[in-house]
Amino acid sequence: MTEYGAVARVLSSGYLIDAKAFELISKLPPEVDLEGLAERLLRLKEETSGQAKVVTEEDVIKVLPADSVVVQREDPVGSSEPSELEVVSDPTPAIAPAEAYEGFNRLFRDRYTRLASIVRERLDAKSLTSVSGAKGVVAGKKVRLSGLLSARNNRRSKVEVTVDDPTGTLKVLCQDEMVARSAMQAPLDSMVVMEISRSRAGQLYASSLLLPDVPSRKPIGSSRRVYAVLLSDLHIGSRMFLADDFRRFLQWLNGEMGEKDVVNRVKYLVIAGDLVDGVGVYPGQEFQLSEKDPKKQYQIAADLLKMVPNHIQIIISPGNHDAVRQALPQPAVSPDLAESLYGLENVRWVGDPSYVKLHGVMFLIYHGKSMDDVIATTPDLSYHKPTDAMKLLLRSRHLAPTYGKRTALSPELRDFLVIDPVPDVMHSGHVHTYGELSHRGTLLVNSGTWQGQTNFQSNMGIEPTPSIVPVVDLSTLKVMRRNFSSAGFTS
Repeated sequence: MTEYGAVARVLSSGYLIDAKAFELISKLPPEVDLEGLAERLLRLKEETSGQAKVVTEEDVIKVLPADSVVVQREDPVGSSEPSELEVVSDPTPAIAPAEAYEGFNRLFRDRYTRLASIVRERLDAKSLTSVSGAKGVVAGKKVRLSGLLSARNNRRSKVEVTVDDPTGTLKVLCQDEMVARSAMQAPLDSMVVMEISRSRAGQLYASSLLLPDVPSRKPIGSSRRVYAVLLSDLHIGSRMFLADDFRRFLQWLNGEMGEKDVVNRVKYLVIAGDLVDGVGVYPGQEFQLSEKDPKKQYQIAADLLKMVPNHIQIIISPGNHDAVRQALPQPAVSPDLAESLYGLENVRWVGDPSYVKLHGVMFLIYHGKSMDDVIATTPDLSYHKPTDAMKLLLRSRHLAPTYGKRTALSPELRDFLVIDPVPDVMHSGHVHTYGELSHRGTLLVNSGTWQGQTNFQSNMGIEPTPSIVPVVDLSTLKVMRRNFSSAGFTS
């Protein structure tokens, strides 16, 4: 039996293996009978059934043959390659909400100004007119207009949209089937670009409706072949946290399940929110928790992340279950609540959303709360294909365009949710389903979850896809997947 087989034998019997016990097993010489070791460990734990179902270093020592000699484990090759982390944009130090009315007024003006600037960069600015300018278009002529989509009404096969900008408001009818479909797919409050004309009867019609989108480009990877592992939605503290799966992942990351040619190149571990399950996030949550103290939830998370090799840089962004405000943008979790995690030398906290460069590759880290809104209001979108919703946000150049739905926005003086610059990788979570997609040179990844299906998800018809890990090669932006579910380690 291999080292992995012994560990798997113990895990499959319902026991966890703590970090020191695992390290001791990994250092045993080849002549040690690992199958016999696993059986002795299980017998020992059965004899002490009143204790916690965790195999400790002391347990391993008790069942080891007296003449066993522990050998030192070699350092992974990846430890010699230094990480190159640059935090490009983090809202945490800049969050300063204004009074509600004035704050939201300035927030949307900043949104309009920045999105209009993006549109002008992508299109001929001389061809664009304002709402007030479009009102004067004469019959038989066409003008191109940019503005925020403030309303729409579906009239059978036609859609009437309302757009506004600082100069006024305009209603336009989308009669063409493709244009009407584009109008229904565009998120409310997003920037749109329309080509409009006036009929002889005075009605304004749109012959096209586009989102700002990102330019097509060839992605530029890192000069070194290093990897980034993307995680989200661990929900530590939940009764549904898949602890066995996550420990298998940690063992793999430590090179104890083979694939050392892969794990030795891992330099980054990026967690896009919901590290813990939190407290009071929804009614009745207390009955779904294994730990009700948020500080202790973060302590458990720290105990697990301590098992990540020190040469791997960990970046953590919050989500709607973390102990921060719900409104976007979210600051990083406070050191007062996650002191144990802040004490780890290889952990860096950032807010939501944030831009970071990893070995020169630009990552946009966003938990993804607004995907609830775009999935609920956009035809053909579903929780089963999260990257379709991510693609719509990327095309809109905004992470949470719709105001007044499930996603709370803070009345900041600057709109931190405008997607600028264009990322090489956009990493999200929240919806608990795995997905990956490339759009015009940007890699979109939703990293799924480490939580089993909850009662809420069951009622909503959401089938999570847990324990799947995307590994991104930063030199090519190609993705490898590894599955750590109870079905077994697969590649």
